[in-house]
Amino acid sequence: MLDGLQKAGIDLADLAARAGLAPDALRKPLSAEQADRVFVIAYDTMRNPAAGLLLGLQPMRAELFGVVGFSGMTSPNFGAALGRIARYNALVSACQIELHPGADECEVRIRYDGPPRPYSRSRLDIQMGTLLRFGQTFTERAIVPQRVTLTQTPSYHERYAEAFGCPILFDQPHDAIVFGRADLELPLVSANPHVAALFEDAAERALRSHGAARGSTAEAVRGILQKQLHGDVPDIESVARALSLSARTLQRRLAGEGVRFTSLLDEARREMAQRYLSAGGASLTEIAYLLGFSEPNSFFRSFKRWTGKTPADFRQERGIEPMGRKTA
Repeated sequence: MLDGLQKAGIDLADLAARAGLAPDALRKPLSAEQADRVFVIAYDTMRNPAAGLLLGLQPMRAELFGVVGFSGMTSPNFGAALGRIARYNALVSACQIELHPGADECEVRIRYDGPPRPYSRSRLDIQMGTLLRFGQTFTERAIVPQRVTLTQTPSYHERYAEAFGCPILFDQPHDAIVFGRADLELPLVSANPHVAALFEDAAERALRSHGAARGSTAEAVRGILQKQLHGDVPDIESVARALSLSARTLQRRLAGEGVRFTSLLDEARREMAQRYLSAGGASLTEIAYLLGFSEPNSFFRSFKRWTGKTPADFRQERGIEPMGRKTA
């Protein structure tokens, strides 16, 4: 955002001063209250309600997103990159990203659960534009979304069709950008499986530190899920009991942190799947059962959605043989 604001002609030192911050403060992590002051002043200074579209669709510099950007850039294809960005986005943004794959497309839902602010709509516009620009930049293909859906009809609604080049639906249940399966399977020119593993490890550590620093309920739920995932699929009631909470209270606390129980369950299954596969001590069918999948094909599809590769490919890349298999 800072890069985009600077390109739009905004003096960042002046912006910091008006927000009551030191000149170099914008290059460091800000508190929620400080960030709010900066965003309000920046939004007011630009005097353009459609500013989020301009910022989000500017030429991509993924290195500005740190470990999140590099983790996405080194993914094998656009779909896998979206999965990693969605998982690690909390490290760089207050927006939440959720992937909802279908047979021929994937709906990428974006939420901003903070209190209503003048810039709230712009946050969502920036996130949608950034995801599209990322795909176009690192596949080197002119990706066009299937459609964009918005929960509101902004005053500048006619700008969306021009910005995204696809049908725009207003007053919908979710803010989302939808990509076709063929686009999700496009390889990234920056794909690098060996480097990707390093960035993924770094992002996972950062994510754990992020949650621990916040003392989050989500982090506690992650721990419980990993203990309960042994053949059955934990539900929110069982996790709430383990935390001595009611299911309603747990749901409310997770909503306050901008996460959903279903997303945390998906994360826990992914982490444990990778752990089991790396250990090499169980067959794919056994792993599917341990993670609560009713049949192996459901596990295979989920793993491909999480990582962009099949469980067998994951093991093969790491030179891992399941226990009991003889090698030549």
